[in-house]
Amino acid sequence: MLNYINKNDIYKIVSSSKNVVISTHTNPDGDAVGSEIALFSLLKKLGKSVTILNDSPTPDNLKFIDPENAIRKYDSTDIQYILSADLIIIADLNDPKRLKSLQEPIQNSKARKLVIDHHIEPQKFADYYYINTDETSTGQMVFDIFKLFDNIEFDVTDSTALYSAIMTDTGSFRFPRTIPKTHHTIAELIQNGADPVSIYENIYNSNSLAATLILGEALSNIRLYLGGKLSIMMITDEMFRRTKAKNEDIDNFVEKTLSISGVALGVLIANVSGKNEIRCSFRSKGNISARDLAVQFGGGGHFHAAGARLFDMSLDDAKSKIVEAASGLLS
Repeated sequence: MLNYINKNDIYKIVSSSKNVVISTHTNPDGDAVGSEIALFSLLKKLGKSVTILNDSPTPDNLKFIDPENAIRKYDSTDIQYILSADLIIIADLNDPKRLKSLQEPIQNSKARKLVIDHHIEPQKFADYYYINTDETSTGQMVFDIFKLFDNIEFDVTDSTALYSAIMTDTGSFRFPRTIPKTHHTIAELIQNGADPVSIYENIYNSNSLAATLILGEALSNIRLYLGGKLSIMMITDEMFRRTKAKNEDIDNFVEKTLSISGVALGVLIANVSGKNEIRCSFRSKGNISARDLAVQFGGGGHFHAAGARLFDMSLDDAKSKIVEAASGLLS
């Protein structure tokens, strides 16, 4: 049985802590980084000692969210922060496997562990779970936590971080769970210094030449299946080598798979450069569940946006298995 808590419980937990570690999933996205930085700022304002430790480096297009370079890429020397922590906050993640290199040290820590997340089916590994699967993003949940502390005001860093978190996880405010509350939150963040033009430019219009080149190759590699209802984009090791792109350069490419008329389910299948691993990202429209497809491959996520990792198989084998599995959803 998981110990689910509400916002008011978080106030008590945070207030009674002194040394806090914050972490999130490997290959962090805008919601993960934005939520971490906002939590870091809040806790610092409350007089806490705070450290952010991540398995992966922050993607280049998200580094502006962290102006103080507060996020540390974890290595063994950072164990000191975990050992001295009395509270560990895990944001935008509910499965410890996605902590990767931080999974073992965090699970072995004697510190209280608090999960703040909006994904379904959390795994048992923490002491407290603040979960709201109806929210658009973890960033929205962190915004609500800020509101618990009447004496704390949003500054430009907080507002930028939370705007980035909410914008990216709502698909720039176009996903189904975008509601009036979302726009009221965004309005307040803009009033407190978030710059919508600058944030969008940093996240979506600051790609490297390598990222642009591999996007061109990826788009030319899209194929349709199952009567045009399924769109698959494949990215090979050779494409990474040829363009000199990095793994994080393809983070938003899967969205392009849904831009074709008649497609209800889009999939990105990509070699993870330098590893014996295949990254699968799933997106869907209407009543088609991307998550149901991801679960069949050991992954998970949201109804319309999900992912999985595959090992010890070729891209072609992965594609064949995904087409077969998708046929059941799209029939």
